Amino acid sequence: MVKGFQSFARWFQGYEKEYAIIGGTACDLLMSAEGLAFRATKDIDLVLILEALTPEFGERFWQYIVQAGYGHRNKGTGEPQFYRFAHPKSREYPFMIELFTRRTEKIRLPDEAVLTPLPLEGDVSSLSAILLDDNYYELLRGGRTEAEGVTVLDAGHLILFKTKAWLDLSARREAGETVDSRHLRKHKNDIFRLSALLGPATRISVSPQVLSDIQSFIAAMDGETVDEKQLGLARTKENILQQLSDTYTAEEKRE
Repeated sequence: MVKGFQSFARWFQGYEKEYAIIGGTACDLLMSAEGLAFRATKDIDLVLILEALTPEFGERFWQYIVQAGYGHRNKGTGEPQFYRFAHPKSREYPFMIELFTRRTEKIRLPDEAVLTPLPLEGDVSSLSAILLDDNYYELLRGGRTEAEGVTVLDAGHLILFKTKAWLDLSARREAGETVDSRHLRKHKNDIFRLSALLGPATRISVSPQVLSDIQSFIAAMDGETVDEKQLGLARTKENILQQLSDTYTAEEKRE
């Protein structure tokens, strides 16, 4: 579990409908709840739910940042808005918190909140692009669950976000951008780890675009190596890919 997670959970009691934790921390909490191991992670990725967000959340969030004494306070350039807070005064707080919001006016911090500009790049840039996609934002809203007293994205929906991130980073690399291969490997491995949390009867209906994305990922895995033993997988790559194919179905068209 992320160091300092408990203080975060306590501090934001009562605000569970206003955010969702995604990324490694969400994976860790879900896997741990089932007695399964996950890779080490030290940051909390937080996405705000605009439809439920209150002014009090922004105030409460900044109070937490000040109390934790985060030494590095950054604000991303561009849309959606991105904030990064790192290096707290003690291990009682998470080493890093990254907060994303689709609309800048929805998170109001006090006037004394001095933040250093930070360019969007790598994993952060990829996630920002995904959150601007209405298909994936709706998945975020509909795929939330509770774990250890906080709101996280559930396993089936985390897989979709990580699939999209892998596809996005792969496309950028093919276009000539410099992409850290560790990010690609991380997302791919996390998808296979998270598959252990999907039941044989799990079915998730998604939009045509999202279904196309998961199908593209499955097809791309034919040429990828997956070390089942190293990842602690009980099934083969082929078995897991078949399960992913069965899990995600096209949503019914609305009249």
